[in-house]
Amino acid sequence: MNTRRLAHLVAGLFLMCAGSLPASFATAADPEVLARLSRAVLKVSALGDGDRFAVGSAVVVGPDIALTNCHVTRHAHTIVLSRGLERHPVVGERADISRDLCLLRTAGPLPYPALDIRPARALNLGEPVIAHGYSGGMEAHFARGVVLDLHAAGGSYIIQTSAGFLQGASGGGLFDASGRLIGITTFLTSAERTEYFAMPADWADRLRERPEKPPQAMNGSALWEQLPAHQPHFMRLLQPIAAQDWAAVAALSAEWTRDEPHAAAAWLMRARAARMLKQPEQASLYLERALEQARDSEIELQRIERHARLAGLSDVQAAANSALARLRPVPGARP
Repeated sequence: MNTRRLAHLVAGLFLMCAGSLPASFATAADPEVLARLSRAVLKVSALGDGDRFAVGSAVVVGPDIALTNCHVTRHAHTIVLSRGLERHPVVGERADISRDLCLLRTAGPLPYPALDIRPARALNLGEPVIAHGYSGGMEAHFARGVVLDLHAAGGSYIIQTSAGFLQGASGGGLFDASGRLIGITTFLTSAERTEYFAMPADWADRLRERPEKPPQAMNGSALWEQLPAHQPHFMRLLQPIAAQDWAAVAALSAEWTRDEPHAAAAWLMRARAARMLKQPEQASLYLERALEQARDSEIELQRIERHARLAGLSDVQAAANSALARLRPVPGARP
């Protein structure tokens, strides 16, 4: 199935799983990495009251631990991880419903490799990534893409990617080229275009500190399931940006800077809207604020540099690159 056909099929779907593995991807990716990922991503079967049944994916991150989305398991009293004919009952669960991440513990050790987690803050815009999860609860599939954007949230970054995924891949993994887990494929939006998002896997560090309970139905909803007024600011902007409604973008980003005056992303979005609305003086002012707030963040400086490069703002691009050079160690230099 080609990418265009897949895009038409998923436009109205709620969550997504990886598309078929392109032949070109098989030759570009390290076969050993793909083999390791194939063994570390499991199918999740979750049974609740009234024969309520959900299927998703999970990634092995410990000897008897797998990481998945809570929206896959939150209605279940019985959870089973599987790969092929192997079945592994889940006996314990640690949940963060708002962040949509659940750690599942099995009754015994899992005969699969536990993957290392790479912090989202260490990612770069445009970096190649691999998504892997189960499609419709059937076979597991790979999809490749890049990091399109990184949205600050909860001390980490929600990952926006071009690596598509379909229903059934909720809880699947988003990996870097070395096979390190960077995110859990979680949700999409499909306004004017489809956007794919993964929760940062490094959120699991705090999740391990939460009390463990036997599988049981849980209340609550994920941050991305909230009404727009309660969603993160970057999510409220996705639809007007896709529709190129720059007046709405300007209004929403102004609200964002009022709520979070130290957020470089908010000032950058105001600058972007002002530029599209032919307000160069305001755009320059907002970019200065963005640079000021981003001075210690490589990711936010990367975002500003990209915007300046695409907009032809050479002075802002140079300022962002200078700040990035200050933050990045010079190879061979003494600490």
